[in-house]
Amino acid sequence: MLHEEESGTRDQSKPLSNMRIAITSVDLEQSEHRGIAYLSKSLIRSLSDQGAQVYLLTGFYGRRLSPIMRFLMHDVAVNEVDSADILDQLSDEKSQNKKKKNEIDPDITTLEKFFEFINNVRGRFLKTIFLFKPIFKYYFRCANFSGKLIELKDLKRSPYWGNERINYLKYVNGFLSIPDIFLLSTLRSRRILIKSPVIDLRKHNIDFLITTCPLSISVKGRQRKSSKLLQLIMDYIPLSFYKHPDHPYSFYNRLQDSMKSNCCFISKTSQKKICQLLDKKVDKYKNDIIYPMPSLSFENLNLASNLDCIRKINYKFILFNSSIVPRKNLHFLIQAFQNSEIAAKGFKLCVAGKIHDDKYGLGIQKLCNNNSNIELLGYVDEIEKCWLFLNAHAFASPSCVEGFGIPVLDAYILGLNVLASNIPSHKEIANISVQDSNLNLLDLNNINSWIFSLNDIAENEDISSLTRMKRIDNFKKSLTKLTKSFDAKLCELITQQN
Repeated sequence: MLHEEESGTRDQSKPLSNMRIAITSVDLEQSEHRGIAYLSKSLIRSLSDQGAQVYLLTGFYGRRLSPIMRFLMHDVAVNEVDSADILDQLSDEKSQNKKKKNEIDPDITTLEKFFEFINNVRGRFLKTIFLFKPIFKYYFRCANFSGKLIELKDLKRSPYWGNERINYLKYVNGFLSIPDIFLLSTLRSRRILIKSPVIDLRKHNIDFLITTCPLSISVKGRQRKSSKLLQLIMDYIPLSFYKHPDHPYSFYNRLQDSMKSNCCFISKTSQKKICQLLDKKVDKYKNDIIYPMPSLSFENLNLASNLDCIRKINYKFILFNSSIVPRKNLHFLIQAFQNSEIAAKGFKLCVAGKIHDDKYGLGIQKLCNNNSNIELLGYVDEIEKCWLFLNAHAFASPSCVEGFGIPVLDAYILGLNVLASNIPSHKEIANISVQDSNLNLLDLNNINSWIFSLNDIAENEDISSLTRMKRIDNFKKSLTKLTKSFDAKLCELITQQN
């Protein structure tokens, strides 16, 4: 890939043109790209557009070459091999990390709990052996890590160009590879390690580090008095929702550690709640909010607008788009849909999102069995997702808790009719001024209001009058304003600390 600085056309007038900034990839290393991953991609794009050289801080590393092989090969060839190794790990969903479930599921039977206990004992034994090497390295290096800088060159000519999972890499200059850095952060958050791992930014002349989720890490920069770390905090959900995969004690400590450095939040709702839970003064962080960007892109919307149909969908439908986890409250929406009259008028409910192999996922599948009016689409790629948003008659999100609610923002700025729970974060989205807005905030304690709103959609033919191009035009106008605001806030957060 040809970067601006390589071609000699780097625009020095851009506000971050003289900076080399690293950003964590922990969410991009997950098997499923969700809200934080989309925020990460927006940050990477913004940093690059504002002139920064962007490096992805990753726990992935070059795996194929031994130290002797590296010694015998030219540095450029070693960089090429290591870069390919990391590209392969980032692009292959099967090689990605997966969120681990809580160790005990309250809904399983006594016999299942016994086998779960046996598996946990076995797993902890194997995990102890697995952890020996990174913990030894941590103490041997006195908790200091500088990693290896791997340049990303000629991406357009590599076999990985065009892979949807890693399309954000067109804005990235290279990788800062520190094996096990996110594991060590987790160990510190559980207070297994005596202090947070320290990332030394000086060796590779990195000016600044951004984490896209709270981590138990610290940094060393060239100027000791100036902080070179900004931690983004998405939400407080692991503390408020039992079935979240993150352990509450570990997550609490990550929040504590991240708020010792400079941090910012993605909504006033998250900011206020987290400060309350950690006994912090909200006023200290009142200006530290950066609202996420939409997950849809203008390019993909244009491509999707040329498709007549996907997955044989040739009927009117209500769209639900999210990973199928309990807090998204899909079962509530299904119940409201089944008790409404909308299906009798030719509408279906399309559920776009990964169905997990757990009790809730199986329950949703069972709930939808023998109901031809509910389509469980599973995972959809970005083009399919754009097509669904362009052709949906309405969008529904009955989440019981959110840090922000990016799918609601997507539907809102397109001009869809949106039915959303009246939680605080959705109210913040409603305060964003957009064209053709139609966001209906409904009470989760009143299912009849949801049933009535669904029936109203079916009866109101004017709701479907927006064409694909009109929705794209709405999106483009709102995106321009949101991008300008997002870029300015990110630049402010970085430059005020330098």
